[in-house]
Amino acid sequence: MASIDEVLASISANTDTLTEAQGQIEASKAITEETLGQLQALNVEGAAAALGVTKDQLEECSALAAALVNKLGEALNSATVAKGQ
Repeated sequence: MASIDEVLASISANTDTLTEAQGQIEASKAITEETLGQLQALNVEGAAAALGVTKDQLEECSALAAALVNKLGEALNSATVAKGQ
C-alpha cells in the first residue's frame, strides 16, 4: 500500500520534471526568436511568419507548463495537510 510520503515524493518528482521541461521549452523559444530575427533580416517573409506562429505556440506551451507546476504545488500542499492529520 502506498503511503502519503510516496504521494509527496511522486508529486515533487513530477514538479521537477515539468519545471525542467518548461526550461527546455524556453530554450527552444529563444532559439526560435533568434532564427526569426535572422529570417526577418533576410526578408524571408513566409518562413518568418510560420516561425512567428511557432514562437507563439511555444509561449503557450510554457504558460501551460507553468500552470501545471502551480497545480502540482496545490496538490503537494493538500497531500502535506493530509499527512499532518
